[in-house]
Amino acid sequence: MNARTQDALHVPVPAATLFGHVVRPAGGLGRLLGYDADAARRWEGSLEGNVESTIDVIVRGDFLAVVATSPEHAAAAARALRPRWALAEPAPAVTRVRQVAMHGDADAALAPDGEAVYRWPLIAPRADASGTATAHWHDGTMTVWLATAQTSALRLEVAALLGVTAAQVSIVCDPDPPAGHDDFCARQAAADAALLAHAAGRPVRVTFRADPDAFSPRLTLAVRSAIDPASAYRITASATPDANLPIALLQTGTTVPFADDARIDGARIDDAQIDGTLVPPYATDHLAVSAALPLDVPAGVAARGHVFAHESELDALAVRSRMDPVALRLQWLDDSTGTQLIERVAAQSGWRGPLQGHRRAGDGIRRGRGFAYARAIDIDNGRPTQTWSAWVADVEVDARTGDISVTRVTVGHEREDHAAPAPARPTALRDDITAATRQLTRGGASHDDWGWNPASEARDAMALATHAPTRAVAPQTQVNIVGALAGGASATLPAAAAVANAIHDATGIRLREPPFSAGEIRRGLAAEGIDDGLARGASRKRRWLLAALAPVTALAGLFVTIMPWRAPIAPVAPPVPGFYSAATIERGRLVAAAGDCAVCHTAPGGTRNAGGLALDTPFGTVYSTNITPDVETGIGNWSFAAFERAMREGIHRDGRHLYPAFPYTAFAKVSDADMQALYAYLMSAEPVVSRPPETKLAFPFNMRPSLAGWNAIFHRNAPFEPVAERSALWNRGAYLAEGLGHCSACHSPRNALGGEKGGKAYLTGGMAEGWEAPALTALSTSPVPWTEDDLFQYLRTGYAARHGAAAGPMAPVVESLRELPESDVRAIAHYVASFSAPAIADAAPPPAEQVRAIEARADAQALKLSGSMGRLYQAACAVCHQGNTGVPQFGVKPSLALNTNLHSARPDNVIQAVMHGISAPPHAGIGYMPGFADSLDDEQVSGLVHYLRARFAPDAPAWTGVEDAVARIRSQPSH
Repeated sequence: MNARTQDALHVPVPAATLFGHVVRPAGGLGRLLGYDADAARRWEGSLEGNVESTIDVIVRGDFLAVVATSPEHAAAAARALRPRWALAEPAPAVTRVRQVAMHGDADAALAPDGEAVYRWPLIAPRADASGTATAHWHDGTMTVWLATAQTSALRLEVAALLGVTAAQVSIVCDPDPPAGHDDFCARQAAADAALLAHAAGRPVRVTFRADPDAFSPRLTLAVRSAIDPASAYRITASATPDANLPIALLQTGTTVPFADDARIDGARIDDAQIDGTLVPPYATDHLAVSAALPLDVPAGVAARGHVFAHESELDALAVRSRMDPVALRLQWLDDSTGTQLIERVAAQSGWRGPLQGHRRAGDGIRRGRGFAYARAIDIDNGRPTQTWSAWVADVEVDARTGDISVTRVTVGHEREDHAAPAPARPTALRDDITAATRQLTRGGASHDDWGWNPASEARDAMALATHAPTRAVAPQTQVNIVGALAGGASATLPAAAAVANAIHDATGIRLREPPFSAGEIRRGLAAEGIDDGLARGASRKRRWLLAALAPVTALAGLFVTIMPWRAPIAPVAPPVPGFYSAATIERGRLVAAAGDCAVCHTAPGGTRNAGGLALDTPFGTVYSTNITPDVETGIGNWSFAAFERAMREGIHRDGRHLYPAFPYTAFAKVSDADMQALYAYLMSAEPVVSRPPETKLAFPFNMRPSLAGWNAIFHRNAPFEPVAERSALWNRGAYLAEGLGHCSACHSPRNALGGEKGGKAYLTGGMAEGWEAPALTALSTSPVPWTEDDLFQYLRTGYAARHGAAAGPMAPVVESLRELPESDVRAIAHYVASFSAPAIADAAPPPAEQVRAIEARADAQALKLSGSMGRLYQAACAVCHQGNTGVPQFGVKPSLALNTNLHSARPDNVIQAVMHGISAPPHAGIGYMPGFADSLDDEQVSGLVHYLRARFAPDAPAWTGVEDAVARIRSQPSH
């Protein structure tokens, strides 16, 4: 194990460590039907050279893995296994069902159909979350190195997995985990590494990367409550079957034999497993509390879920009973300390009951107020200490975008008076409180949710569950502290319920699982989802009326779309500086990057977004416009209504139809929230005086009113609609690719009128600015099929080793994508990959073998080709493109044998690359390629292109018309 790899874990590990690569089906679980172990063991080769690797295949039940002397060898051999899986239901987790508390007869007092279900994330790894562990079986002891705080449960699980005693398992914790570490992923890696090390008889290191679609363990709390004729409350806590349990246990069919009197570090399992906050802090006439939880649900995490469920349900009960939520709690509370704290916090906040903002939304901003309370036990200097906390949260919700702002919180916290605790720092407490509220309104599963930082995403998600603030957060929320607020994690226990209750007060939407996203709010508002029986009759009437008017509305919309003349929209004064928030402008910046706005609206050598780029179309040259907020030459006097009309319908502010070289056909799918953020971003930029050349097409294409008919045929002005059967990742990728990214504008063929061909022709290839945009489906001519990882690397860096580098119009697109969070680029790759073949056929060799065979064929073909073109290739190309000669001179060494362009039916991209090169690569590490237009004449370029085709794509037919294409491309401006 080299020093660099060892340092990544910050702990000493044994020498001669192997690397493990576990192979699992999509979703993480499945029944193993078969695999090709011989193909994996025969795999040879290395990224560093022809060094043979020690490779072994390890199988235990449905657990399949490879160990090798390098992670590259292990990954390549794992791909060669080509396993076959059958879908399988996960085995149930080991649980103990407990009746935690009971008095009266809750079942008899409660209606059987009034159950509400709340959920809390136990862990929340995102697409980029990972964890690493190293294990070593030596002298009858398994030692595991990793970063985790849950050593006791992991020790029992590893012991069961290996069939040894817990005393034979030692867990060594890393006090300083590497960046991007996720505790759940590390524990998964630990179980995998232990199983492999035990089987291989050598130390094994494993990295586990999260699958956000497969692993989403949740604490589920089913609650029923009533206040009339007697107060009654019932709650049942449970967890998803795979909640925090190592997948290796499920795959091997291993059960953890926890006896009834089993203990963890001296404490009974039952006592350690059930957090005291599961029992509500209120005195009710009838109570039933039960739990069925796996052993290793962290108590601190569960406490937040318990309080969230209790306090959300009490708020819902108050709404149903038309009571003040604070008054209801005081009526049920039999605790003088808690009562006094609630009264002080309510007074300090100016509580006069809920605002009920959803009933009077006038300016589009709905305001609401929510209350929540908690009583818990903190550990203070090793001794249990009772604590009380109460929150009042005020929120504002933009009914148009769903954006949530926590504007003010009032917090009180008390603790038992043992020895006087050290006073808490007010600034740190305010930061903790603000961090807790910010984490609640981040992320979500909507297709247009933005705003999270991918580098800290996993840490923020875990912080939501454990409340371990990852950094100081600027206190943009007004925080009022009641009295001398004591420190401690319990101070923020009521945060989620207080915010959720305030959101309900503002919108009528009851959110039962954090984080709370703008997408959920918009969906709820669009459906008129008023909870707790409020305004349901009016809502039904509105839905009936809308359904009745739907045909009329559709016809009216179609008529407006196809009108040859449209009315101008009056100019407006530009917004004053500082009108838009920094968060809105930042969201707009990401929207603009995803939409490649600057790519088309910036001329070579010109000012960003000032227009003037010449766009070649089959109908003539179209010049992009100035979209800076200059009043005279840009869009500075455009209202949002005018901007949105242009983006969705292709209509200028003055009523002219815009040419569809501007992809409004795709931008129509952009959500309202993103459209408004984009407008804010563009209007907040520096205005630039610039008058681009006027677009003048020949007759009849200069007749702009005729575009009304074009729109009627080819344009559908409708927002993006998520596909319910697809994952959140796929829908996010579809939203970005179909709408903002307008991938089909280049990668789909067009008909004689310039309309995109859809259906089976979608993404099957097109032309853009003299370059071929290749097929992104199974019709791709790439010699090695594109994988999702290849697509991700290409879109993220501009280079994929098995395919080539981004050039031409694609290079600036990749440069724009670098502005997006990594998970968004992964989502686009995931979506595009879904249009390729679902899997390599069983008869096809793995990619590594395909690569070797293709490159060997090109080397053999070189021996058959000779003459001046061969010498020209050696002089001009080989130093950068011949993989087995020398070292890279200007960046990476793309293999021409694997290059998609050389296997295409058209020579255009190869001619463009030879003549114009890559002068501005999207990533500095790729390096540049010089153009040879000035040093080679048309005959030499044509001969070189024929030679490249014959040598590197010998199975493909020779290109025809190369000479004409060379002359045509030379006469065109370079792109």
